[in-house]
Amino acid sequence: MHFSSLAADNLREYMSYAISMSGGMVRKVDGTYEECEQSARNVLDYLEKEKIDTTWVVDSHTKEFGRTVDKLGFTTPTVVKKAFMKIQMHAHTRNHGSNLVLEAVSTDSALTELDCMASKIFYCNMNDLAILLKGMVRHQPSNLRFFLAKLHGATVGLCGMYVRNQVVGLYSDGVLPEYRNMGIASDMVLQRLEMARELYRCRYAVAQCVRQSVDLYRRLGFRMTGNLSLYASLMA
Repeated sequence: MHFSSLAADNLREYMSYAISMSGGMVRKVDGTYEECEQSARNVLDYLEKEKIDTTWVVDSHTKEFGRTVDKLGFTTPTVVKKAFMKIQMHAHTRNHGSNLVLEAVSTDSALTELDCMASKIFYCNMNDLAILLKGMVRHQPSNLRFFLAKLHGATVGLCGMYVRNQVVGLYSDGVLPEYRNMGIASDMVLQRLEMARELYRCRYAVAQCVRQSVDLYRRLGFRMTGNLSLYASLMA
């Protein structure tokens, strides 16, 4: 097992799982350089026809695909850090005195609220998460879970997790600006680690950290194992 590749593997599996549950199409881009290029061009043609935005993920374990993306002329990527932890070595425990509650998104109305929160926190398009995750609320229980973070009854943030092969991926950590620097982001991480350990018996946790979250994850016991390059193709 290559620990440095777990974050990219989990991200790829999470996206494939979510898209498949929601009735979408999963297209594989791999093989030789020439095969990667042709597959990528076919995918781009489809995305342009359907007016769909997407993100292409490249790391050191997908070098042929990285060459393809460079040739296709995508804009400068956003670079995030891959974070990794062995959960059984986790020394932190959840603050059980915290008033933060992670409320699972399991209904269409909760999914609408999640989508609205994502647009406020991440400045993404409305319906982006609703389209991707619509299958999640129809297939319960699921290895993919998203949560609304509630503090004293008010929705203050969101987060997600995807579990496969005893690896939990932590996704979409976000807190409204007026509630930041209150320990909410740390508590969201710790609560999901607790769920992963107790409900799924996960041994490892991974995440993709933007610059602002690297110190938080390091403080909670994660180590950085390299970079992921996220290339955007905007078609809408």
